[in-house]
Amino acid sequence: GCGAGRTLRHFLAEAERGEVWGVDIDERSIDWMRRELCPPLNVATCGAAPPLDFDSGSFAFAWAISIFTHLAEHSAEWLLELHRVLEPGGLLMATFMGEWNSEQLAGEPWDPDRIGMNVLRHDQPWDQGGPMVLMSEWWVFEHWGRAFEFVGYSPWFDKQSWLMMRMRDVELSPEELLAPADDP
Repeated sequence: GCGAGRTLRHFLAEAERGEVWGVDIDERSIDWMRRELCPPLNVATCGAAPPLDFDSGSFAFAWAISIFTHLAEHSAEWLLELHRVLEPGGLLMATFMGEWNSEQLAGEPWDPDRIGMNVLRHDQPWDQGGPMVLMSEWWVFEHWGRAFEFVGYSPWFDKQSWLMMRMRDVELSPEELLAPADDP
């Protein structure tokens, strides 16, 4: 979800010394980045659903800023795809929206036991921001924790919650990732 490189462009110096990739579904953004920022960056397009065109274990680090906040469909598949392309012990930084966004986006007080994972504006077009997904902290820790060990957490920074996670040595299906456990 690199778009036109709003975040990625800050890593041009690092891309001179290492391999840095940006991937997005929006071909116009990728075409622009290809013309303006490559090299040193590398870019590719992807579909609405996985897989990515990378071998398993291709990356030491991946980030998904404001990606899972909009994935009404294929959320589990994308989390597991990022798990697949990470090398053993690789890190994933991802953001999600929840308690801090409920009043603004849903117009209602936060109830973590009722929310879990809740898709708002499911059919909202992408040019109007697309769907909005709220997740309870307990839900993220229970379900994402099946594939990743949490190594850092900032519950409210720049309007989202931020997680740093290390890949667990597990193989899971999307159904296993989403299966209820002690969910309220």
